[in-house]
Amino acid sequence: MLRSLLRLFSAKQVIPESSSLNTSDFLLRLFETHGIQCTSHNDWIVPNSELPAIRATWYPGPLSGRLDVQAFVGEGMMIEECSAGIGEGAVGLHDALTNFTVNSFHVLLAALWNQNDETQVTTEDWSIGERQYTAFIGNFGTRGSEGVIADIPADLFVQVERAIKLDSLMGDLHWFRFFFCNVAGDRTFEALMDNETWDSGTRCLEGIQWADSMGYYSVRLFVVLRAS
Repeated sequence: MLRSLLRLFSAKQVIPESSSLNTSDFLLRLFETHGIQCTSHNDWIVPNSELPAIRATWYPGPLSGRLDVQAFVGEGMMIEECSAGIGEGAVGLHDALTNFTVNSFHVLLAALWNQNDETQVTTEDWSIGERQYTAFIGNFGTRGSEGVIADIPADLFVQVERAIKLDSLMGDLHWFRFFFCNVAGDRTFEALMDNETWDSGTRCLEGIQWADSMGYYSVRLFVVLRAS
């Protein structure tokens, strides 16, 4: 029960004002608000002056845009997350940066930089095959059009956890993104493992009972596994 409550808990986020910042400035301030000093190299932010490093790139569009965030963990290992931003110009950028902060940042902060806000990330010990992992589990991130409340199925995390544990994981670090959205009854399911489309995760989402809505709502979850 406590685990479920933590995932649904929505604490006030500490999000730097971004209207006059570029993405590198924003990331610098975001880490500084969590007590971590950083250096920068080109567009990379390097917390504690050592790997992992992180950068963010904003791709604006007419009415919305996309924020791509990359965390370079080490040779051959790059965590990629992307967040939508709704609005033109600085409005869309701020929305995307807020979206990233709420849905992904705290999981990365806990898994890669060992700083965990327990209101934002739940940690658990998981056994998968013969390997032991620490699971860093973010809150469910939700968005919706005016008057629409995102419906989170009661068994969503149970099914997600089961799908992950049934996979054959061999690496020291794995990451998963789950995304569902409903637009006037038209549904989208997306599951990624280590940046790649993950069919087992997609089938997991498709097998869950989701509520239909004539408006828009989405549910998102980000999980990182680190070998114990």
